[in-house]
Amino acid sequence: MDTQLSLPAFPALAEGPAHRREVWRDLAVVIAVTVATFALSSVLELREWLTELTRPLERYQVDELPLSFAVLALSLAWFSWRRWRQSQSELQLRVAAQQALVERETQYRMLSQKYLLVQEEERRNLARELHDELGQCLNAIKLDAVSIRNIARDGQPEIEVSANAIVDISNHLYEVVRSIMQRLRPAALDALGLRDAVVDLVTQWRRRNPGVACTFETEGDLSGLGELLNITVYRLVQECLTNITKHAAATRIRVALEREGDEAVRVFIADDGRGMDLNAKRVGLGLVGLRERVEALRGRLELISEAGRGTQVSVQLPVTVG
Repeated sequence: MDTQLSLPAFPALAEGPAHRREVWRDLAVVIAVTVATFALSSVLELREWLTELTRPLERYQVDELPLSFAVLALSLAWFSWRRWRQSQSELQLRVAAQQALVERETQYRMLSQKYLLVQEEERRNLARELHDELGQCLNAIKLDAVSIRNIARDGQPEIEVSANAIVDISNHLYEVVRSIMQRLRPAALDALGLRDAVVDLVTQWRRRNPGVACTFETEGDLSGLGELLNITVYRLVQECLTNITKHAAATRIRVALEREGDEAVRVFIADDGRGMDLNAKRVGLGLVGLRERVEALRGRLELISEAGRGTQVSVQLPVTVG
């Protein structure tokens, strides 16, 4: 099953030159048929022939039918013209609604991009504060505890035990803070660039999941893509790996990044896990978050999955947005 999540496409509704040519062509056909009918009637004298034919049926007023049919034809023409005017009015309203929807979509995308930038900036500031304030304080506490432990070794075992406990707690808290900072803002992304940051992400994921074979491939130059595109690609890989850990029960994973010239960056992640039913109702917001990030950058997300046959996520993002 192949499901593509992307923004809806609307057909062009405005009248164009081709539509106007078709209208004039139909009108020419009507005029030609009318003129041909008049000429044929004049040559064959159909009016006189019909009068002779219907004379025996005079008591049934059959001779009045031609005039009635003519009035009916005019009435149907008037009815068609009214319906055409009504359809034109509805068409104009629909075009206006479509234009308003396109404008709203554009505003929504701009807002989404701005939100992502603000969110990442807040995460970066928070990670910096955790590193500068809490991290430094924990280091100071650890250094003081080490000093107390060294002094207490000469004859105060109780103090040495307490100092060791403080050192252990400081180490634990520092690892927790470091993990929080990594989730808030990957330091490798600012220091090393997109490719090496994803390499570091995949390497850490392998350490936490030693039973899963994970391969990582890159093609093309991934530098100079811009802050928004870099963090979006990184978060896509991060979110997909997290979902695989929680739900897939996979044994093999493939992660690939590809730069397609100056036009697009492609992210491909596949696993051989349990897969999913794409038509089933899901409570989680993982896929929704992926789609929102991709659509905010005018990208395309394609998800292929079947129960028991793994999942493939393919994302294409335009480079010009970055």
